[in-house]
Amino acid sequence: MIRDYGSDPADDLVTGVNITPIVDVALTLLIVFIVTSSLILSRSMPVELPRAASAVETAAGLLTLAVARGGEVYVNGQPATIEDIPRAVAEARKRLPPGQPLTGFISADVHAPYGRFAEVVDRLRIEGVTEIALDTKPAPEATPR
Repeated sequence: MIRDYGSDPADDLVTGVNITPIVDVALTLLIVFIVTSSLILSRSMPVELPRAASAVETAAGLLTLAVARGGEVYVNGQPATIEDIPRAVAEARKRLPPGQPLTGFISADVHAPYGRFAEVVDRLRIEGVTEIALDTKPAPEATPR
C-alpha cells in the first residue's frame, strides 16, 4: 500500500494571515490605555475623597468637577473657575443625545472649603443640572462590635 502524503489538504501551506490575535492584542492595548489615562487624570487633581459606606465605582461622566483642598476648581480635569461651569455644561449637553439628562460628578477634597463646594453645586443647579452625583471612595469594612 502506497500513500501519497502530498495530496492531503491538511498538509497544504497556510498562505493567509490570521488577524484574530492581532485584533485581540490591539483591543487589549486600547482598554489598558483607556483605564490608565483615566487613572492618570484622576490622580492629577489634588483631591482626597471622603469615604462612604455606600460608595461604588462609577465611570467618569460627561461633566466632572472637582474641588481641591485649597478651594481650586477643576472642570473635566482642567483648572477652572466657577464662571467656567456654564460653558462646560453647554459643551457637555452638545455631546448628549436629545432628551438625555446631564449628570454632574463632583469630587471634593475632605478638607475643601464647604462654601466652595456649595458654590459648585449651586452653579450646576442654576445651569439646569439636577442629577448630581457625589464622588466618594468606599469606606473600610466596619469591624464587628
